[in-house]
Amino acid sequence: MQFNTRNGIITNPGKFEGEPVWVPYFWDCYLDGGAEHDDEHVLVFDVTDEDRAKFPGMLDDVAQVRLYESDVGFVHAETVARGKWLP
Repeated sequence: MQFNTRNGIITNPGKFEGEPVWVPYFWDCYLDGGAEHDDEHVLVFDVTDEDRAKFPGMLDDVAQVRLYESDVGFVHAETVARGKWLP
């Protein structure tokens, strides 16, 4: 799917609006069964070198991506930096 972006942030109205361009990629990984769930129903992804290669300069310092879907269907992302403690 193609998105309009500004400075790496999706500007199209919809599920991913206002999130980084890599969020739909991880959401698709979840739909394909590639995510762990934590106790708070957050989708947890360990970022790989392959992921970083797909989004150069955007995930370089990221160890983990966490996604959650709001009650109204928007997907939001948080990241955990490399070298930080991971729960």
